[in-house]
Amino acid sequence: GSWGAGPHPLCAAGVVSILRITLLALLGVTFVLLKVLQFYWEKKKIFKALEAFPGPPKHWLHGHNHMVRSELGSARVGLSQPCKVPVGMRRTRWGVRVPAPVPSYRRGLLHRECQDPKGDVPYKLIVPWIGEGLLVLNGNKWFHHRKMITPAFHYDVLKSYVTLMSNSVKVMLDKWDKKITEKKSVELFQDVGLMALDSIMKCAFSFNSDCQTERSVPEFPNPGKASAPVSPLILLTPGILSKFVFREDLGKMPYTTMCIKESLRLFPPVPAVSRQLSKPVTFPDGRSLPNLVLLRSDQMLTKWSLLLPQVFDPLRFSPENSAHRHSHAFVPFSAGSR
Repeated sequence: GSWGAGPHPLCAAGVVSILRITLLALLGVTFVLLKVLQFYWEKKKIFKALEAFPGPPKHWLHGHNHMVRSELGSARVGLSQPCKVPVGMRRTRWGVRVPAPVPSYRRGLLHRECQDPKGDVPYKLIVPWIGEGLLVLNGNKWFHHRKMITPAFHYDVLKSYVTLMSNSVKVMLDKWDKKITEKKSVELFQDVGLMALDSIMKCAFSFNSDCQTERSVPEFPNPGKASAPVSPLILLTPGILSKFVFREDLGKMPYTTMCIKESLRLFPPVPAVSRQLSKPVTFPDGRSLPNLVLLRSDQMLTKWSLLLPQVFDPLRFSPENSAHRHSHAFVPFSAGSR
């Protein structure tokens, strides 16, 4: 046929292809715009709710990220300038941070009837390190694992371990008695770690390894990390070792308990806990936050408005000083359902 008789088939196919590409591009742009609008309205809803909470001035784009600093050579993440308002929220790229000096907020976050899942961002970062255990699991899998290990931590079971752990501590103290006569410095970290390993082998495996006295056993410091900081803090604080020790205290050891709690206050093993709200939360003061908010409760910032909060003072946990303190002012690990 003639070229002028009608449109060429190749030209028609090209037009159809262009129309398809244009339509797909429009659909893609529309989808992206809808997602941007959805993100904008969700953030606007959260920011409007946060206006009810006092706090430091925030940037219109990145919130309080400019206040966050990371200390070189340290795992701690703090704020370059402390918030002067005792009750406040801070918005960062990791979500909404609940300052620890607000124990009522922390209680409202951790004690909820609904099961709020753990925040994805902070907990997923440690999965390659510790695996998918109770610390990072959620839902039915968490309940199943918790149900399996709960009998192992029953009080009646733990009572039988007291004598075994006491014997392990006695072996460690006997080693220190011998080292003291040599008038040399004593390295506490490795000895405390071996004592913890010895206790674990006896209690969990019914095996007497003699790891504290056998030199062929390799170093195993990890179990002692939780208890090793206690001894240096006691030794470095003037006046604590000069306290009177009474025989009736040996069975109760209230002062040792206070020392351990004060060590956990200064160096909490769990610096923060995170929850992704599945339902809106209302705090005791009437302020509310919507769902889909990532809340972090910073344990490391716990100060309770104390005098000299960075000073190691076990008497903060005496019965007299603890009587009027909020139940969630001291949460070194976590609380509620986890």
